[in-house]
Amino acid sequence: MTTAATPEPSRDQHVEVGGVTFPHLPGGLGEMASFESEDDGTQISTTVWESPVPEGSAVDLSVTVVRSERFTDPQAFHDWLVPWQERPAEEAAYEATTINGGAAWLSRDQVLWLVRPGLGATATVDATRIDAASLPSVAQAAHETGSGAVATAK
Repeated sequence: MTTAATPEPSRDQHVEVGGVTFPHLPGGLGEMASFESEDDGTQISTTVWESPVPEGSAVDLSVTVVRSERFTDPQAFHDWLVPWQERPAEEAAYEATTINGGAAWLSRDQVLWLVRPGLGATATVDATRIDAASLPSVAQAAHETGSGAVATAK
C-alpha cells in the first residue's frame, strides 16, 4: 500500500518568473525547473515544480507569465490564454473572480489574471495533491519586479 505525502501548509518562498515575483506559494512543492518560449510574438516564461510519484513525476505547481501588447485588458488576456492552453473543456471551466481589484478567472485547479496591461499570469496546481484554495492568495501576492528574467528562488 502506498500513501501520498501530505503537502505542508503554505509558506513564503520568493520566486521570480518572467519579471513577476511570487512571494507566496503553496507548501509541499518539489524540484523547480524554468523555461522560456515565444508564440506568435508573445513572450512566455514558465516555472514548474515537480515531485516524484510512483508513475515517475508529477507537476505540483506551474506558474506562467506572458507578455504581449495584445493583452490590453483582462478579457483580452483570458481570450488569448484559454485557447492557447488547449485544455479540455471540463478543465477549463472558469468562474469570474477579482484579484487585486481587477478581473480574474478561477477554475478547479487554476487562476489567471492580468497583472497590468501587456502582462498576464497564471498558476495551476495538481489539485489532487496541492490545495487549489491556495491559488487566489498566490495571485494576490504576485507583483511585477520588472526584470523579465527566468525564475529565480530567493
